[in-house]
Amino acid sequence: MRGFVAILLIFIYLSVVVAQGDVDIPVTSGGASVSSGGGGSRSPEIENFIRQVESWKTNYKDRFEYLQKLLYKPAFTSTNYALPDVWLYYPPSNNTTINRTDEITIKTIIQNTNPIEIRRALFLTLEIQEPGENSFKPAKAGVQIIQVNEYDEKQNTSWRIFPEINSFRFLKRVGEAKLRVRWTDGENTLYSSREYSYPNLGYYPELALNIKNIPPMINNSTMKVDPELARWDDYILYTASLENTAKSQDTAAIVGKEENPVNVTLHIYNNSNEIRNLIKPFLPTNEISFSTKDANIFKEEDAGKNFTYRYSCTDGIKGGNNTTWTKFGEGPRIRPSPKIRVTDLNASCDDNNYYWWQGYNFGLRAKSQATEPENLKVDLFIDTSANPEKFIASQTVLVPTNDYIDINFKGVHPFEVADCNNTFRYYFRYSAPDQDGRTQSNSMSGSKVIDSKLVRYEIYSWEMILNLLLIIGLSLVSGILLEKKIFRKGGR
Repeated sequence: MRGFVAILLIFIYLSVVVAQGDVDIPVTSGGASVSSGGGGSRSPEIENFIRQVESWKTNYKDRFEYLQKLLYKPAFTSTNYALPDVWLYYPPSNNTTINRTDEITIKTIIQNTNPIEIRRALFLTLEIQEPGENSFKPAKAGVQIIQVNEYDEKQNTSWRIFPEINSFRFLKRVGEAKLRVRWTDGENTLYSSREYSYPNLGYYPELALNIKNIPPMINNSTMKVDPELARWDDYILYTASLENTAKSQDTAAIVGKEENPVNVTLHIYNNSNEIRNLIKPFLPTNEISFSTKDANIFKEEDAGKNFTYRYSCTDGIKGGNNTTWTKFGEGPRIRPSPKIRVTDLNASCDDNNYYWWQGYNFGLRAKSQATEPENLKVDLFIDTSANPEKFIASQTVLVPTNDYIDINFKGVHPFEVADCNNTFRYYFRYSAPDQDGRTQSNSMSGSKVIDSKLVRYEIYSWEMILNLLLIIGLSLVSGILLEKKIFRKGGR
């Protein structure tokens, strides 16, 4: 082709220098327009040659084509030249039904029986007919070149791999996909489709593969909502991970380029009714996360309700299954809207020795957070190793809106002999939610261990001496009275 252009330029040059007559395109020199009239000869610039040729090609098509035939010099050929054979190679043992994410090697085999003296370089282009399409188109793979000296001497064969196509992740539809090779040697342009098929050897003129889709799936064990108990306007985060994420940085880079993000939908339920959903795209290597920053998931009227959730995810691939669902996850539980404010939880005993049998005092302070006083019921519970979550007492009070009111449980006897030598904890339950949306206080720890003594005072104390004297006196009086009664009966 370059020889043709050179001869054509020389021919044009000579025609301009020798010819006497009209010229179609004016020749410019130094910015001025100069017409090549009937008298002189000039040496036009290269741009003028190009313009002249373009003018002939446009205005004198027949003569331009005739000129091409006169000047064209065909490439070197030989009557002994045989067209090479080109196949796609696929191992006979391999399954032709594959998943679009499976790794695959696209290989082409070339047999060229021509001697090296008359061989030509071959240029190989991979073409694909995608599922649902009626025609082939170039695949996104580079052109492979087989030079004349790149053949096995005995078999006269060579091969090439199209490395860019290592899976069918790029397909947006699944089904049957066909591959073929378009090749040219500079003189001929043909397709591998012209060959015979040798499936027992793995040689195919067109390689047909049935592409399946395994849709993305979320790992149920990674599903989490934090916190599980929250106010309706708290920051709440849902997280999870996709199965089969990339195992290496290289794979992750390939996936990110070849595959569209996975669309994940968070479905939120109350009593098995879906009330809201959010959808976001994620790459397979990314952690799935939804939060109240994405949208106002909950509203004030959701206070006091319990919610469940699950995910669905899809890759949008057509022609097959493309969506999966997770199991249901629990949470969050939305705290009720506060109606009271509670503070100063306390516990004390009648004596600092903490005898198990003596009286204890418990209390707290509360006020209403509503516009009106709240009729509040408070229950007291004690927790020991012998008696966990033991109900002790209850009372109902009218809680004002402006000032705190003391709610006291005085002189209660919450413990038994089994509670000796143990620590204890206590907590309150309310009939209305507190400032944290809770209907139960935190569990509070008693300050001392419950004493194991069965009597209140030491033997050497004045209290014990008086008790002993009283017992001795009562015994003496009882003995005297009994003796008199017996002797009186005997005297009779």
